[in-house]
Amino acid sequence: MLISPAVLVTGGSVATITLNRPQVLNAIDACMLEALEQALHAMENNPDVRVVIIAGMGEKAFCTGADLKHIRSIQGAEKRRFIERAYRVLERIASSPLPFIAAIHGFALGGGLELAMACDLRIAEKSACLGLPEMALGSVPSFGAVQRLPLLVGQGVAMEMLMLGNRLSADEARQYGLVNQVVANGSAKSAAQEMASTLSERPPEALRYAKLAVRNHASPAFAAAFHALVSDACHGDPRYESSTQKFLNSNKQ
Repeated sequence: MLISPAVLVTGGSVATITLNRPQVLNAIDACMLEALEQALHAMENNPDVRVVIIAGMGEKAFCTGADLKHIRSIQGAEKRRFIERAYRVLERIASSPLPFIAAIHGFALGGGLELAMACDLRIAEKSACLGLPEMALGSVPSFGAVQRLPLLVGQGVAMEMLMLGNRLSADEARQYGLVNQVVANGSAKSAAQEMASTLSERPPEALRYAKLAVRNHASPAFAAAFHALVSDACHGDPRYESSTQKFLNSNKQ
């Protein structure tokens, strides 16, 4: 099923949502965000779907987060609404009664890693690279990392990742508890399918309430508004403009 060119969906008891902007390393713009929201709605309203896998198209990246060109093209309330919406979409994944598995290959950076963290389980290929570069660019992670990362890796490691922007290998991420499995390159999707097949055989009500019991977040509306305001303030700093331009130029090489 085609939700939009930016997001592809395959059905069945194990459904797959594939981010489809490989030309920009599956970076998230407003169109992809809207398509992702539509895909989630379709999954939650399809009684045949038991488990959802999120993956990225192309060879280089799962997702590199917010599309910086898009972020730089919007300002003020429009930018704040984009960030709030992104937070809500990821929160919808985290709070969905369906189990979500992230199949990570290549880069999972910024909002891309936040998307993976919103999922219940994460499988990373050996060569995957995970990190949160926002503070190095003069901003802050705004799609839920501040809330979710400490729960996964502990406060000390979370502060290190957030403040220093260090990138982790798949093995390091596994050691810290950020990913559940590390698999051979090229096999994240098949490993996710295998895991999802096992989950699809579990009683759906038991999975639903286990997930509800484990997940415990602050009010999504409050947190989304807070992150939008903080990001808006950070993005007003001239250093953010120059840092993001350098980041875009480095990815062209």
